[in-house]
Amino acid sequence: MAIIGVGVDIADVPRFAEHIERVPELLDRLLTPAEQLRKNGRRRSAESLAARFSAKEALVKALQLPQIIPWHEAEVVSAFSGAPSFRLTGWVREHFRQKGAERVHLSITHDGDRTVTFVVVEGPEQAAQAVPSVDQPAPLLPGSPEALAELAAFRERARASREARRAEREEARRTQS
Repeated sequence: MAIIGVGVDIADVPRFAEHIERVPELLDRLLTPAEQLRKNGRRRSAESLAARFSAKEALVKALQLPQIIPWHEAEVVSAFSGAPSFRLTGWVREHFRQKGAERVHLSITHDGDRTVTFVVVEGPEQAAQAVPSVDQPAPLLPGSPEALAELAAFRERARASREARRAEREEARRTQS
Protein backbone atom coordinates (compact mmCIF):
# COMPACT_ATOMS: atom_id res chain seq x y z
CA MET A 1 0.00 0.00 0.00
CA ALA A 2 1.06 3.55 -0.65
CA ILE A 3 -0.14 6.84 0.80
CA ILE A 4 -2.41 8.75 -1.58
CA GLY A 5 -3.15 11.66 0.73
CA VAL A 6 -2.83 13.05 4.23
CA GLY A 7 -5.12 15.56 5.92
CA VAL A 8 -4.98 17.30 9.28
CA ASP A 9 -7.52 19.64 10.85
CA ILE A 10 -7.81 21.48 14.15
CA ALA A 11 -11.17 22.62 15.52
CA ASP A 12 -11.77 25.30 18.12
CA VAL A 13 -14.53 23.73 20.22
CA PRO A 14 -16.00 26.93 21.76
CA ARG A 15 -16.12 28.55 18.32
CA PHE A 16 -17.81 25.47 16.80
CA ALA A 17 -20.33 25.36 19.69
CA GLU A 18 -21.05 29.07 19.21
CA HIS A 19 -21.76 28.56 15.50
CA ILE A 20 -24.12 25.66 16.28
CA GLU A 21 -25.90 27.66 18.96
CA ARG A 22 -26.31 30.65 16.64
CA VAL A 23 -27.39 28.54 13.62
CA PRO A 24 -28.81 25.24 14.97
CA GLU A 25 -29.73 23.91 11.51
CA LEU A 26 -26.02 23.98 10.64
CA LEU A 27 -25.51 20.86 12.75
CA ASP A 28 -28.00 18.92 10.62
CA ARG A 29 -26.24 20.08 7.44
CA LEU A 30 -22.79 19.05 8.67
CA LEU A 31 -23.44 15.86 10.65
CA THR A 32 -25.77 12.90 10.22
CA PRO A 33 -28.21 12.06 13.04
CA ALA A 34 -26.00 9.10 13.99
CA GLU A 35 -22.98 11.40 14.29
CA GLN A 36 -24.92 13.76 16.57
CA LEU A 37 -26.00 11.11 19.06
CA ARG A 38 -24.13 8.77 21.38
CA LYS A 39 -25.04 5.09 21.57
CA ASN A 40 -27.37 5.81 24.50
CA GLY A 41 -29.34 8.31 22.37
CA ARG A 42 -28.08 11.46 24.09
CA ARG A 43 -26.55 14.30 22.12
CA ARG A 44 -22.76 14.20 21.85
CA SER A 45 -20.63 16.80 23.57
CA ALA A 46 -19.46 19.90 21.70
CA GLU A 47 -15.95 18.39 21.63
CA SER A 48 -17.21 15.23 19.97
CA LEU A 49 -19.36 17.13 17.45
CA ALA A 50 -16.49 19.47 16.55
CA ALA A 51 -14.14 16.51 16.18
CA ARG A 52 -16.48 14.75 13.77
CA PHE A 53 -16.73 17.82 11.57
CA SER A 54 -12.97 18.32 11.83
CA ALA A 55 -12.49 14.72 10.65
CA LYS A 56 -14.51 15.51 7.53
CA GLU A 57 -12.36 18.58 6.90
CA ALA A 58 -9.21 16.44 7.20
CA LEU A 59 -10.70 13.92 4.74
CA VAL A 60 -11.36 16.75 2.28
CA LYS A 61 -7.67 17.65 2.48
CA ALA A 62 -6.46 14.03 2.21
CA LEU A 63 -8.58 13.38 -0.90
CA GLN A 64 -7.94 16.84 -2.36
CA LEU A 65 -11.67 17.44 -2.62
CA PRO A 66 -13.30 20.81 -3.22
CA GLN A 67 -13.94 22.60 0.07
CA ILE A 68 -17.70 22.11 -0.08
CA ILE A 69 -18.77 18.47 -0.18
CA PRO A 70 -22.04 16.69 0.57
CA TRP A 71 -21.11 16.40 4.27
CA HIS A 72 -23.51 13.51 4.97
CA GLU A 73 -21.66 11.38 2.41
CA ALA A 74 -18.61 11.18 4.71
CA GLU A 75 -19.95 9.86 8.01
CA VAL A 76 -17.70 9.34 11.03
CA VAL A 77 -18.57 6.02 12.64
CA SER A 78 -17.11 4.22 15.64
CA ALA A 79 -16.03 0.60 15.80
CA PHE A 80 -17.16 -1.49 18.77
CA SER A 81 -13.80 -0.65 20.35
CA GLY A 82 -14.58 3.06 19.93
CA ALA A 83 -11.97 3.60 17.19
CA PRO A 84 -13.24 6.15 14.67
CA SER A 85 -13.45 5.52 10.93
CA PHE A 86 -15.45 6.73 7.93
CA ARG A 87 -18.47 5.38 6.09
CA LEU A 88 -18.38 6.93 2.62
CA THR A 89 -21.36 7.07 0.28
CA GLY A 90 -22.46 8.84 -2.90
CA TRP A 91 -20.19 11.29 -4.64
CA VAL A 92 -17.52 11.20 -1.90
CA ARG A 93 -17.19 7.40 -2.18
CA GLU A 94 -17.07 7.71 -5.96
CA HIS A 95 -14.25 10.29 -5.70
CA PHE A 96 -12.46 8.04 -3.18
CA ARG A 97 -12.57 5.16 -5.66
CA GLN A 98 -11.55 7.37 -8.61
CA LYS A 99 -8.42 8.29 -6.67
CA GLY A 100 -7.66 4.57 -6.44
CA ALA A 101 -8.01 4.69 -2.66
CA GLU A 102 -8.69 1.51 -0.76
CA ARG A 103 -8.29 2.41 2.93
CA VAL A 104 -8.74 5.47 5.07
CA HIS A 105 -7.30 5.84 8.56
CA LEU A 106 -8.71 8.36 11.03
CA SER A 107 -7.30 9.54 14.34
CA ILE A 108 -9.09 12.05 16.58
CA THR A 109 -7.83 13.66 19.78
CA HIS A 110 -9.15 16.33 22.16
CA ASP A 111 -7.06 18.63 24.33
CA GLY A 112 -8.57 21.55 26.18
CA ASP A 113 -10.67 23.59 23.78
CA ARG A 114 -9.17 22.00 20.65
CA THR A 115 -9.68 18.83 18.67
CA VAL A 116 -7.17 17.55 16.18
CA THR A 117 -7.95 15.03 13.48
CA PHE A 118 -5.54 13.22 11.20
CA VAL A 119 -6.53 11.27 8.08
CA VAL A 120 -4.35 9.03 5.90
CA VAL A 121 -5.72 7.63 2.64
CA GLU A 122 -4.02 4.54 1.20
CA GLY A 123 -4.14 2.76 -2.11
CA PRO A 124 -1.98 0.62 -4.38
CA GLU A 125 1.35 1.93 -5.66
CA GLN A 126 -0.21 2.80 -9.03
CA ALA A 127 -2.76 5.10 -7.35
CA ALA A 128 -0.05 6.84 -5.34
CA GLN A 129 1.77 7.62 -8.59
CA ALA A 130 -1.33 9.58 -9.68
CA VAL A 131 -0.77 12.03 -6.81
CA PRO A 132 0.59 15.29 -8.26
CA SER A 133 4.36 15.54 -8.10
CA VAL A 134 6.27 18.57 -6.87
CA ASP A 135 6.63 19.82 -10.46
CA GLN A 136 2.88 19.96 -11.04
CA PRO A 137 1.34 22.75 -13.12
CA ALA A 138 0.20 25.96 -11.48
CA PRO A 139 -3.24 25.78 -9.82
CA LEU A 140 -6.25 27.34 -11.43
CA LEU A 141 -6.63 31.00 -10.64
CA PRO A 142 -9.74 31.78 -8.57
CA GLY A 143 -12.34 33.37 -10.81
CA SER A 144 -10.66 32.19 -14.03
CA PRO A 145 -12.90 30.59 -16.69
CA GLU A 146 -11.25 27.21 -16.04
CA ALA A 147 -11.75 27.44 -12.27
CA LEU A 148 -15.37 28.54 -12.71
CA ALA A 149 -16.01 25.66 -15.12
CA GLU A 150 -14.54 23.16 -12.63
CA LEU A 151 -16.63 24.64 -9.82
CA ALA A 152 -19.77 24.46 -11.99
CA ALA A 153 -19.03 20.80 -12.82
CA PHE A 154 -18.55 20.01 -9.11
CA ARG A 155 -21.82 21.73 -8.20
CA GLU A 156 -23.64 19.80 -10.92
CA ARG A 157 -22.27 16.48 -9.61
CA ALA A 158 -23.31 17.44 -6.06
CA ARG A 159 -26.79 18.45 -7.28
CA ALA A 160 -27.16 15.16 -9.19
CA SER A 161 -26.09 13.24 -6.10
CA ARG A 162 -28.66 15.08 -3.93
CA GLU A 163 -31.40 14.42 -6.49
CA ALA A 164 -30.47 10.74 -6.68
CA ARG A 165 -30.66 10.43 -2.88
CA ARG A 166 -33.99 12.28 -2.86
CA ALA A 167 -35.33 9.94 -5.56
CA GLU A 168 -34.15 6.90 -3.57
CA ARG A 169 -35.94 8.17 -0.45
CA GLU A 170 -39.13 8.85 -2.40
CA GLU A 171 -39.00 5.39 -3.97
CA ALA A 172 -38.46 3.82 -0.54
CA ARG A 173 -41.47 5.74 0.81
CA ARG A 174 -43.62 4.58 -2.11
CA THR A 175 -42.65 0.94 -1.63
CA GLN A 176 -43.43 1.16 2.12
CA SER A 177 -46.93 2.45 1.43
